[in-house]
Amino acid sequence: MTPTPPCAPSANLPNPPSPTNPQPSQKRKRKPASPSHPHILHSATFRHPQWTYLHLLLVTPSSTTPKTPTTDIDPIAVSTLLTHPLSAYLGTTGSAIPIDIVKTRGREVWVRVPRGDARAVRAGVSGWVGGWEGERVAWRVLGEGGVLGVGMGGGGGDVFGG
Repeated sequence: MTPTPPCAPSANLPNPPSPTNPQPSQKRKRKPASPSHPHILHSATFRHPQWTYLHLLLVTPSSTTPKTPTTDIDPIAVSTLLTHPLSAYLGTTGSAIPIDIVKTRGREVWVRVPRGDARAVRAGVSGWVGGWEGERVAWRVLGEGGVLGVGMGGGGGDVFGG
């Protein structure tokens, strides 16, 4: 048995640092921020908005034809046409739900209701059939969202742009 000299390098140990073989530094260089990933300082989400927005359409048997009405529904008529289904569905409680009419365009209506009452309003108006100007009418809910325009098929441009 030949003993190995104590200063001979072992096969299992890494090479010691020398002037010809320096150790790599442990510092990492910071990569420049790419334009596809912007630096966001703060982000917030409205988890429980106070209001819910509904996009409604007043349908009649004659509205199945492709012609579009040229006049907007009067906001007072909309208020009356929304109060009837709510009072029929929920009684006095339904008629006490505050409804803000945001916009009317033709037979389309955007309304704002308290978030807690949104389900009741949706159920009340979607199950109602009544009369207006000598015709049978009903409400169809086209969209619902916590923010105006979200969940209504756009970013709100149809409410403010047209």
